[in-house]
Amino acid sequence: MKKKFRPFIKVTSWILSGLLALVGLGSCNIKIIINPDDDHGDLVMYGVPWASYAIKGSVVDKATQKPVKGIEVKLHVPDSVNIPFQPGWKATTDGRGEFKLVGTPDFSFPLAVTDIDGEANGSYANDTVIVDDKNPQHIGGDGGWFQGELTATVKIELEPKDE
Repeated sequence: MKKKFRPFIKVTSWILSGLLALVGLGSCNIKIIINPDDDHGDLVMYGVPWASYAIKGSVVDKATQKPVKGIEVKLHVPDSVNIPFQPGWKATTDGRGEFKLVGTPDFSFPLAVTDIDGEANGSYANDTVIVDDKNPQHIGGDGGWFQGELTATVKIELEPKDE
């Protein structure tokens, strides 16, 4: 009696597996959102909570601890990583030496720090800084899928260039 039902069970299993695969894949939706304002942003999969990332901080002279204006801080994304560079991943320090990078993929990429104003505020050596992501500040969230913004704060101390 067991041998009579084997072909029936086998065919039924294949049909049910095929239907479940079609229904399961058809109901899954993957959407890419880089920036909610212009539909270019982080990879977000349907049903997965997500957060946006930001890096803020200040650039100071290492010896005097005074803020340095006119320093470019940008996310250093290696060419081997297939992520298109976004405008929010680069900023120039203001009069208080402060900057903020928004919409960063996460905190795993270093920051490239470059003196772009020449001699205007002194001349500083370029540097690369690793972001400390141990205690990011969590802001907002809607209680649903969007978990808010995680912001890492960095203090960058630059050495004056040797003349």
